Amino acid sequence: LDLSLNDIGDAGLREVSQAIGCLTGLGVLALELNHNRIGDMGVGWLAQAVAALPALADVRLCLFDNRVGEAGVHELARAVRALRRPSRLSVGLNRNAVSEAGVQDLSHATGAHLTLQELELHVSISSIGWAGAHDLAAALGGLQGLQSLVLDLNVNHIGAAGAQLLAQALAAPQQLASLKVLVSGNRIRENGAKELAQAISALGSLTTLELDVSGNAIGDAGAWELAQAIATLPMLSRLVADLRGNLIGETGARELARALGSAPALRQLRHLELRLDGNGRGGGEVGPPHHDLAHAVHRLQGGGCICECTW
Repeated sequence: LDLSLNDIGDAGLREVSQAIGCLTGLGVLALELNHNRIGDMGVGWLAQAVAALPALADVRLCLFDNRVGEAGVHELARAVRALRRPSRLSVGLNRNAVSEAGVQDLSHATGAHLTLQELELHVSISSIGWAGAHDLAAALGGLQGLQSLVLDLNVNHIGAAGAQLLAQALAAPQQLASLKVLVSGNRIRENGAKELAQAISALGSLTTLELDVSGNAIGDAGAWELAQAIATLPMLSRLVADLRGNLIGETGARELARALGSAPALRQLRHLELRLDGNGRGGGEVGPPHHDLAHAVHRLQGGGCICECTW
């Protein structure tokens, strides 16, 4: 049910929640509530309704661009805890007033559900630092049955230390086939990229990988680590990598080209999106020449891969 951009506010969500609460046999709930001036009170009504539905196994709640604060996230966490045996959970809270404490509570609630196979957490711009990354990593590390994971942490403060914790958790679910990690603008730098690369290389069953590490100053060394990791994934068919604004020079670009163009493991690749814009080193310098990358992309296209690349 998509109710986005309807200005329903807390009062409107109360009415919707009361209607949902009557559907006691409901197994799937998908609500798009983006940009509706919804605050903590409205989320509280929604959480109460969700918690009262015993058959829910698939829950998707998207609340982008609202007024949800820490109290509202605590209510959502309470509802997540009340779920019986969920297999799919998606919570979208980007561009709200979510605090690190709220994200920690939501992480604890999510980590209790070992039956989860698909998980999406969208908590960009939520003031998440090392403590939030620690609790999120602890939750993810116990979800061994995950097959699909989306982790949206753009524009937070996790740093290299937080990236290390999250990377260790990402390597845990050995059945993971689809992984999307968005950590743009988190100052993870070279060390954080190295930790993420080590985690990715341990996930040999990945068929889809989407990675946004833009604006993190990972440099040539970080790009090299990620390239080496990607080159080891034998089942990868879809790759999206956003490496913009990372001080990547000719050496890093060459390693990416080598990974994409010559790694035997990437013969299954059928879709590639690569973004390398904005990788000059300051002082008006433009990015490095990408002849090797262009050649690698051409080879992939010759093998039937659809490529969309910018640099």
